[in-house]
Amino acid sequence: MKVQILSRLPPKSLMRFKCVHRSWRALISSSNFAAKHVSASKDNKLSSTATILFKRYALDLSTERRDIVLSLMDLCNDDINRVDDDDNLNIPLEDLYVPLSMEKELFYAIKEFNWLPVSSLALSAVEHKPQGSSTAAVGFGCDLKCEEYKVVRVLYSAREFHDNDIVIHPPRAEVYSLATNCWKEIKVGDLDNGSKNVWPDSTVSICFKGYLYWRGHEDEKEYFDVPLSYTDEDANSGGEETSNFFYEDKERIISFDIESETFHVMRFPNGYYYYHKVFGLWKDSIAVGLSWCADYQCVHIWVLDSNGGAEGSWINCFAIEPTVYIEFQLAFVGTRGQSILVAVDKSVVVLYDYITKKVKYLPVNGVSLWSTQALFYEYSVVSVKGYTDCSDKNLI
Repeated sequence: MKVQILSRLPPKSLMRFKCVHRSWRALISSSNFAAKHVSASKDNKLSSTATILFKRYALDLSTERRDIVLSLMDLCNDDINRVDDDDNLNIPLEDLYVPLSMEKELFYAIKEFNWLPVSSLALSAVEHKPQGSSTAAVGFGCDLKCEEYKVVRVLYSAREFHDNDIVIHPPRAEVYSLATNCWKEIKVGDLDNGSKNVWPDSTVSICFKGYLYWRGHEDEKEYFDVPLSYTDEDANSGGEETSNFFYEDKERIISFDIESETFHVMRFPNGYYYYHKVFGLWKDSIAVGLSWCADYQCVHIWVLDSNGGAEGSWINCFAIEPTVYIEFQLAFVGTRGQSILVAVDKSVVVLYDYITKKVKYLPVNGVSLWSTQALFYEYSVVSVKGYTDCSDKNLI
């Protein structure tokens, strides 16, 4: 009975309850309890709150240092739909500043940090891309079969220069397991697509039902008669500020099966015609929101059917027509009583309930909103440091 009750409490309360007794601390810190708590959280369909995780870049004008700011915002249904005269949402953000050099190595949960060991593959990737990060994408999720948490990383690869011709080798990838505390290189699968490579466009992934998803693009492996002014940024472009892929059928969705450790690639639904794309959740499925351009204020929601991953197909569900102007969308959710679109309009973040048509503004200072990313986040007691308990089944 004690376990059943505790597994339904929020993680912040459980962290305080660790101080009650040594046995409670051992129970809450065990991997079996963490798995039971995650399962109970998924089954809680009555939750009226959502947590949004913002990833932003802040510039300290005095030192000119550029840091990453991770901000957590707990949002209740009443926060947007509350009847008052104030359009601004005055909810405190819980900020965590991360040095830019630690962006790809640091994971954050329940106030824990785990600086992962450096892999030999990552060290070799630095030689291939000496300027900027050698990491193209990173993701964190759970192997649902054996309840093992893993980190996957996609890395830039070597290039060969022959006079004015350039050959770009396929991406390389590796997986870190919290259970083994080590990295291993894995095959990139569909990322090596014959005469073309498929590269992630965003380091931020969304994890759902044992799969990780990134936005990506398909690009040629060989370039001929490249001008001498060709730079590192001309290859593997297609990043979040790149526009030349919007009018060609090059954009792709990259999925990673955490259990089988395999990559798959699929096309966006009607992706050739849409200017902006963002991942979200709709009921019990992964979804994408597609919009034509900033002047066309309509977001089309497509849902991946129950097959999910590489086997799924897209279903056009509905369209959101915001009653306020938005420049581009960041995230959306349509599950557990939540119906929220997170978007940007110049200097503010817009929170829009697309059922009630209510809107609130979240002023954000000192950061570039064009590089801001957002995800709906689930609190959990899973330790990013892994577990050493082998007999914690006796605790439950």
